[in-house]
Amino acid sequence: MSDRRQIRALLAVDNEMAANALRGYFRARGDVAELGPEPNLQSAIRSGRPDILILELQRDETPLASACQSFPELPVIPVAPPSPTLAFAAAKLGAREFLTLPLESDALPSRLSPILDSLSSVPAPVTEDAAGSPFGPGPFSSLPNLFNASPRMIEARETIEKVANTSATVLIRGESGVGKEIAARLIFSRSHRSQKPFVKVNCAAIPNDLLESELFGYEAGAFTGAQRAKPGKFELADGGTLFLDEIGEMHPALQAKLLHVLQDGEFARLGSKRDTAVDVRVICATNKSLEERVASGLFREDLFYRINVVTVHIPPLRERRNEIPLLIRHFTEKYVGLYGRTVEPFDNAVMRALMEYAWPGNIRELENICKRYVIVGSAGQIMREITLRSTSVPTDSPAPESPASAATASGPSLLEIGQRAAWQAERQAILQMLVETRWNRREAARRLRVSYKALLNKINRIERDDLSQNEY
Repeated sequence: MSDRRQIRALLAVDNEMAANALRGYFRARGDVAELGPEPNLQSAIRSGRPDILILELQRDETPLASACQSFPELPVIPVAPPSPTLAFAAAKLGAREFLTLPLESDALPSRLSPILDSLSSVPAPVTEDAAGSPFGPGPFSSLPNLFNASPRMIEARETIEKVANTSATVLIRGESGVGKEIAARLIFSRSHRSQKPFVKVNCAAIPNDLLESELFGYEAGAFTGAQRAKPGKFELADGGTLFLDEIGEMHPALQAKLLHVLQDGEFARLGSKRDTAVDVRVICATNKSLEERVASGLFREDLFYRINVVTVHIPPLRERRNEIPLLIRHFTEKYVGLYGRTVEPFDNAVMRALMEYAWPGNIRELENICKRYVIVGSAGQIMREITLRSTSVPTDSPAPESPASAATASGPSLLEIGQRAAWQAERQAILQMLVETRWNRREAARRLRVSYKALLNKINRIERDDLSQNEY
């Protein structure tokens, strides 16, 4: 194919037979160039800028974890002796394949070809920004393995990889602070438009009367103060991708014009009598329920169906708690380097509290906690803050028994026994319904005839119950 490019592979494999088998496979493909070896792995990655790293593991996953953390966008394929522990650790760190020693040459094409084909059939990676991230600037631009550390995030990544190289409109859903923008940039970086512009517009941050001119531009004299023509974001994104963040906040009057652009690929600047044609891939994101906004007349139903071609749901942090230790380490190391401080890792008690906390602010809130810890250096203060936040979050849990009544009671009261039995029945019904609906919580809430918010509170309580029964 004319658009295929040569792949730069870095082999960090000491096993001579395995290295020779890999080199033979690369020669047979003809589109893989092996980079020269260097004593230091990280230096070799920085200088050679490989497209893929094949890394031999000996006793543990430490070299793999280090490579994944330092270079989160570099595909790493571990090679190791047969070890279920190493294979599980590699899967958690996001490895797309795990090669077992001794390597069988005949098996390499089926194991590696899908990965290498996906690398060679797209243009070279986009230029890195000053922060060293191919995603460009942003609060989540350097997060480690954001789409590799939990089953639901891996599912989101798989959807992204399937839709990235199409022109389909994508709707990214999730609460504030979960990483919707990084998902949009991941779609962009994996697409054939990755060499073209990526333009972001926050629909909630721009007043409605200015958003139209921001999106579509204006001609000179279109309104008072318009002394010269200005192109809008659609024109600036021509050939590339336009990311409309918080699309649910867009005024209904402007939604009609957006629908016209999405359907016909044409629009008119303010004050212009002619249409402008553009080729723009649109990605939308929202932390609102667009279905509810459609029902209340705040969002056009036809626009909702137009942007909801493919949906990527980014779950909140409380639903991917196994990422919390990874993120804590990442943010702590980030701010230790930034502020030149030294801090001790959190002990088990603090870590348990952080694991059990609901994180309503998601990754942004976790980052702020880590930043504060590096600055103040007091784990006790962080513990008190988390405890205070936890008690301020409303839940549907029964109120704790007062000390006076506890002192006089010799055992659980009849009311307590009834509450416990009712909760166990509720818990069983909720879990069964979540399985039946494949964890579609809105559908589960509808079938259980409870509000969506009430169901979320009950799911949080189930998670807290499960966590309290296990040591971190």
